Amino acid sequence: MRYCPAFAAFVFFSGSLSAAGLVVPEDRHVPPLAMVSHRVDATIDDQVGVTYVEQIFRNHTSRPLEATYLFPVPKGASVDKFVMWIDGRETTGELLDAKKAKKIYTDIVRRTLDPGLLEYVGSDLLQMKVFPVPPRGDVKVKIRFTALAVKDHGLVEYTYPLRTSGKATRTLEDFSVKIQLKSQQAIASIYSPTHNIDIARHGSHSATIGFEKNQSLLDKDFLLYYGTSDREIGLNSIVYRPVGSEDGYFMFLISPEIEAAKNVRVARDLVLVLDTSGSMSDVKLTQARKALKYCLAHLGKEDRFALVNFATTVRTFKDDLCDNTRDNVELANKWVDDLRQSGGTAILPALNRALDFSTSNATRPFTVAFFTDGMPTVDETDPVKIVEAITSRNNSSTRIFTFGVGDDVNAAMLDQLADVTKAVTTYVRPNEDIEVKVSSLHDKISQPVLTNIKLTATNVKLHEIYPARIPDLFFGGQLVVMGRYSGKGPSAIRLKGQVGSDSKEFIYEQSFPERTRDGKKFVEHLWARRKVGYILDQIRINGEKYELVEEVTKLAKQYGIATPYTSYLVVPDSPMPTYDRRRGAMPNLEQNASPGFGGGFTRLPIPPIESTARAAQIIAGETATPGGIAAARGAVQEKQIAEALRALKPEDRGGAYAGALAKAAKDATDNKKVADNYRLGDLQANQAGCLGVDLALACNQLRNQDKLSVTANRAVQGRNCVEFGGMWIDDRFTAKTPTCTVKAQSDAYFKLLDLHPELKDVYVLGNHVVWMTPNGTALVIDASQGKTTIGDSEIEKLFASR
Repeated sequence: MRYCPAFAAFVFFSGSLSAAGLVVPEDRHVPPLAMVSHRVDATIDDQVGVTYVEQIFRNHTSRPLEATYLFPVPKGASVDKFVMWIDGRETTGELLDAKKAKKIYTDIVRRTLDPGLLEYVGSDLLQMKVFPVPPRGDVKVKIRFTALAVKDHGLVEYTYPLRTSGKATRTLEDFSVKIQLKSQQAIASIYSPTHNIDIARHGSHSATIGFEKNQSLLDKDFLLYYGTSDREIGLNSIVYRPVGSEDGYFMFLISPEIEAAKNVRVARDLVLVLDTSGSMSDVKLTQARKALKYCLAHLGKEDRFALVNFATTVRTFKDDLCDNTRDNVELANKWVDDLRQSGGTAILPALNRALDFSTSNATRPFTVAFFTDGMPTVDETDPVKIVEAITSRNNSSTRIFTFGVGDDVNAAMLDQLADVTKAVTTYVRPNEDIEVKVSSLHDKISQPVLTNIKLTATNVKLHEIYPARIPDLFFGGQLVVMGRYSGKGPSAIRLKGQVGSDSKEFIYEQSFPERTRDGKKFVEHLWARRKVGYILDQIRINGEKYELVEEVTKLAKQYGIATPYTSYLVVPDSPMPTYDRRRGAMPNLEQNASPGFGGGFTRLPIPPIESTARAAQIIAGETATPGGIAAARGAVQEKQIAEALRALKPEDRGGAYAGALAKAAKDATDNKKVADNYRLGDLQANQAGCLGVDLALACNQLRNQDKLSVTANRAVQGRNCVEFGGMWIDDRFTAKTPTCTVKAQSDAYFKLLDLHPELKDVYVLGNHVVWMTPNGTALVIDASQGKTTIGDSEIEKLFASR
């Protein structure tokens, strides 16, 4: 078969290097094979983890291939089974130690021009010769290894290495993880900062964790933490303090013990309030009826309920709270069926009537579920005064869960009503099912275990805690509380709250170190996102203040957070750009949708540039503004789009590249328009309507974020690097910074790595990197030019601190 560059580009994209394993053909013209599926099945029994891996790779060529399968062994793992099926025959492989593995890693990096495997230098390696890989056929590999999961302060950490930076593999079909947890101690918290896992608990001592996704991007390691506890309520902590002279970061995972919590069923009072104004369509009202009936059908035996509907006036099902009896529920369902829409929207009278049902009985939590599809038009119409009036009547046992139905609501008002009572707002967008969202939330909040929660600590100071108002803890739920701490040493963490009318206090021992050396940096990044979400809420509700905008902008630039003030700082959950041998030194880019403010944009196709150093100087020269490179990323992107469009040759204007450019230009314009609309100076305009709901949802996502996300910023060896179309540039680089350019995969490149192994974190970013060395010189990695040899003295100068 004749070598086809287009084919090579496809397979290289699909099968770029990864700790997930790869199959490398002996024919150097054929890139690593594409990964079809990747399945992980693990059992962790009291920290002993046994992991089974099954992978399938595909030969897209029309000829048989001889190849080598490679799998970097996770640190601390013992491999006791390694087999491959070739033509139905089981074949075993060999295990190489880290020293022998290093040469194979570097040889493949030289060959593929992909530095991804350098991340695993220092690890052992499984290796197996494969022949034949049938034409247009698949080859299956199975591995089993055993490792002891690390336990610290009652929290067990399990890591399955996939990838943390650089280009990433995307499976052609499925990627799945299934983990069976077993523990002699009760399992309290279960948490993954990297993947949206499903959790099925089987009593207090076992659980099943699941994750599955088709065509999944393997761009970050799979991390799982679970905590054990012999307490009625478990508190497990993750602490991160990279710089001893600065305050540290903490994450508390708070969970009720399953068996004990089953017996903690506190009777509650529930008031369901439904907007039946003329704006409620037949479809909305039908769904709302079903939602109310669901809540009535799932009341506890000792619960009491009330029903309120409002339009121009307010009506109630009965004047007093009703016991949960069959007759009362049947009558209530009939009352709900008879509701019809008409009139205006009397929000404050409806809320006041709901609060009238509250009693002085502090043993019963008082919950209001408030449904509206509009803004106040009757009685008090000022949202600020409505919130003030309800806040003045609020007591510690009241929770107002608000439901915004459609886009014609005042989102800021609904958010405030929920926030001041430690509840949450749920938005039901057009074409979404109210019943589904209500039933999901009701099931989560139907059984409170601990309310009015407060956290304190001895010997250290906890501050900047998010959520700022800690919500209630419910059966089967988990609270993720994040914050900063000052001080150090052993501490007693006090968790106070109420179970019904009884006050409870739990005390946990925790050591807050002066400095940590582990890799739990996700705690800092998630804390930053929560803080940004909180500040944006304050701006959205109270208006722009200079110091708040400055704080948001500073955090957004530092941590790569998309906000109304930094709308270009996010990149999508997709592969990093691949190096295109056909188009020159600079990488080509994919079209991908991006989450966050502005709705999405197409990643910029950048035309070839003569060198990484020159490109970095151009960008740095055009970003001489406060905040440097990260601050002006959007402006540079727009300028590059315009220049690329002008530079297109007539014969290229109808091609895919031209189409990508045109879409990038349109998306950049749309993104800027949306970002301009999000400017929060006009407070009233951004509290209500579709824009208000969009903003509320985005802020809420940041405020409660507990999963890592892919951004255009990357912290590398203490430096903040910003991504420009596949090129990563140190944020402190300027057009006047002295440079030392080294050709990627050259002798000089690997010599630097030998003398300074920490550079692997820099190298895995790709073949176009600008990184500031300790002496202030920018080390430039370039795929097509630069030094191929370098002396020891020159390396020593680069790493000599100024």
